[in-house]
Amino acid sequence: MEITARTQIKYEIGETAPDAYYLHGLGEIGIDVTYVLTGVRGATPSQEESELLSCFRGVDAAMRSALVQLLTGLSQMSKAAKKKRDFPAASDAKRTRPGRQRKVPVGQIEGGGDNQEE
Repeated sequence: MEITARTQIKYEIGETAPDAYYLHGLGEIGIDVTYVLTGVRGATPSQEESELLSCFRGVDAAMRSALVQLLTGLSQMSKAAKKKRDFPAASDAKRTRPGRQRKVPVGQIEGGGDNQEE
């Protein structure tokens, strides 16, 4: 990629915009083109994400499709399990309205002693 210093200065001060070939060249030398264009840094994948993507790219189209289906199912199961942990089922909740207590005869209270009325 060869450009003059003057052209680079024009890019930097906003007098002119770089073309796609220039941006492609920046990407090839490791510059985050998304950051150049938007000012927002792209997320750098973790080692685990990079390894997963590398493995994914190493299999044929049918296997990639199967992997996507598998991961989609696992993701949905994980979300459902989290939702269940975060929100108790209606059967787990008290059946009284908030702020009110259910009246129970003293003799029916667990551990209520000798079943005497007050």
